Amino acid sequence: MDSTSAVFLPDPAADYLRAVGAGKLPADLPADHAVTVLGPELAARTFPRPMFVAEREIASFYADFEVLLDVVGRLPDLLAGGSLAAFGALTDAPAAIRPMLVDTDMPRLVRYGRADLIHDGTGFKVIELGLSTAVGGVARAPLTAAILADPRFGHFAERHGLRHLDSVTGLVDLLDAAAPEHETGTPGGLRKVLMVEATGALGEWAAAWQPMAERIETRPFQTRLAEIADLSKPDGTIADGVAGVSAILRLFNLEEIAAEPDPVIAWRRLHPSVDSATPPVVTVPAHDVFNSKSCLALVQLPAVQDALTEAKRAALRRILPRATRIDGSHDLTGMIRDRSDSILKPTTLARGEGTVAGWTVDDTTWREALTRAARDGRYIVQRRVVPRIEPGYDEQGGAVRDWHAVWGLHYGPAGLTGLTSRLVRESSTVIRGTTERGTLLAPVFVSSGSPSSSDDRHGMATVER
Repeated sequence: MDSTSAVFLPDPAADYLRAVGAGKLPADLPADHAVTVLGPELAARTFPRPMFVAEREIASFYADFEVLLDVVGRLPDLLAGGSLAAFGALTDAPAAIRPMLVDTDMPRLVRYGRADLIHDGTGFKVIELGLSTAVGGVARAPLTAAILADPRFGHFAERHGLRHLDSVTGLVDLLDAAAPEHETGTPGGLRKVLMVEATGALGEWAAAWQPMAERIETRPFQTRLAEIADLSKPDGTIADGVAGVSAILRLFNLEEIAAEPDPVIAWRRLHPSVDSATPPVVTVPAHDVFNSKSCLALVQLPAVQDALTEAKRAALRRILPRATRIDGSHDLTGMIRDRSDSILKPTTLARGEGTVAGWTVDDTTWREALTRAARDGRYIVQRRVVPRIEPGYDEQGGAVRDWHAVWGLHYGPAGLTGLTSRLVRESSTVIRGTTERGTLLAPVFVSSGSPSSSDDRHGMATVER
């Protein structure tokens, strides 16, 4: 068959559901492995089937996403004259932090995080950058490996050219760069990583970070959890427990460091000078200026767009919904009118805190929320992205139902490192986290044999070869 010929392959999602219906695949395959790999709690919240993304589609998207990261990294020069203090004001750094920005060097953008995406049927759209080391999802990667190794899944996996990614590789790349073996004095030995939370936070978050620690320790690292207060003695000198540590992995954001008992001491300890005995910090708190949701609006400003080539502008148009940063001078008339197509988000909070989805409230509530946000000045209004339908069994394994997904795109210095997915039944639901009632988690495979579109549940997909 020549290069312009076409073969017909079933869409992986539709093919998977047919195989389960015909008894060729077990209905509880993902949850069955999740019990062993992730534990019974996560197994109970596992989507009844894997999710699939076409190799060509995700590669094309990621090329555009890299353009976005490049432009975000240029924003301080394009809009703030290279000043961290000025860029911190544009990205709504907490007031308690801003005086420290004046004497802190602008960090370079580090490509690591987990972006939130929605597929609207035409392609993936970026709704959150997640440009931070304080993101989860890494612990779920072993589930895809376990499913792929199951002999019952082998024929299906081969038929669709499935492979899995391991998102811990991006984190390992960061730690390797911060603490190379030849500089730590422990060639062939375990390098120590101090995973640092905000002061007083481990009581709530230690259990949540433990799976990440275990994944890091599958590589030549030894981890230990600590808090910011553990880094210094009362006199401000470096604590004994930091001695021998190869790298500090930051698990908190700017809002949390601003709430420290002494933000100045915390800031200085976490932005060590070149000759400091403090281990390298991955990544320094100042890096969070790039993770502000303001950046999703700033890249769309005319001053930024005019500095880009048409090819880069086109890349941003393909993957970014319209976003606008609002303040007291903004005319809200159009945004009030576009309630059902808009979502209001604070620029620096996480896990959906402070978010108001226009399509879930009435006109009066929406107008009041916009007015308060404009007065506050630390919000963006983002165009709603309606997720496409993802077919899957209901929670009890019964009939096939419509589901809707937010995808997690894990990325690191070397590129795409992993994919995760969270699903809900109602398309109007705002997925704020992984623990909300009714939210299921799905393993994701990359497919080289078929497009990832699941809109045609019973049709066939054409693939050139």
